Amino acid sequence: MEQILKFTYSDIKGELFRLKSKEMKTNFFMTEKQFNQLLMENKIQLFKTEKACFLLADDDGFKRLYFIVSDVKEIKSFFYNYLNKFDGDISIETAGNSDYLESVKEAFLQNGFYEYSSMVRMSKIRNSVEEIDFENIHLLTVDKKEEFQTLYKKYFDKFVERIPTVEEIDGFIQEEKAYYFSDNNEIQGFIVFEYHGITSHLRYWFVHPDYREKKIGSKLIQLFFNIGDKVKRELFWVIESNKNAIKRYKHFGFIEEDMHNLILINKNKKYEEPNY
Repeated sequence: MEQILKFTYSDIKGELFRLKSKEMKTNFFMTEKQFNQLLMENKIQLFKTEKACFLLADDDGFKRLYFIVSDVKEIKSFFYNYLNKFDGDISIETAGNSDYLESVKEAFLQNGFYEYSSMVRMSKIRNSVEEIDFENIHLLTVDKKEEFQTLYKKYFDKFVERIPTVEEIDGFIQEEKAYYFSDNNEIQGFIVFEYHGITSHLRYWFVHPDYREKKIGSKLIQLFFNIGDKVKRELFWVIESNKNAIKRYKHFGFIEEDMHNLILINKNKKYEEPNY
């Protein structure tokens, strides 16, 4: 196991090529912009073996583990050579179909990690759109950024929901990806979604618990269902244990895909769904 002190995004792309095989497993899908931000802030470490590449990135008081392995047995080696000496929280997030995730999950469960939560992807084809009621709905602006970020830190789970960085929130504002509801100058709810080709991806959808009776959620979700001239497909991720939500989305025409997002951490505790 060797720690590499100097590396670039191109080096990691090179590792993906070097370790490519039918058996390769990875959860490294970071953009170059995200990677370079971590590198500039000295928040990412790289470790290599003949059959694997591991990265540890600092997040909100914990570390995220990224892996590229041609043999899942390398996970055990990395755990015993490095991870078991670390006292803090380490989170792993990896996505794929059921078959793909099976061996990855077992490798981590056998080496000091526990399943924290999991999500399933749901999607539907957009066949029509309706007129949107924009009353009290506003695009997120710079003057609301601090309040917006405070809501994330207070109400969102840092392991499951990937609380956005200041730089990411700046991107939401510049690219007009985020909307909020307010009739009193306070953010009462918000929604963030982005486009990938003909697909609209719901990132965040939140209603402040003090305003749950105002049907703000349904007013915000209409934006996701109807904005985007080129959109043909809508998708989002749902906590798999939230059966009521899955049932509700199926009523709107969404289907569950065999695509899952697994979150593991090195502590034996479970995700608790928020009461809002």
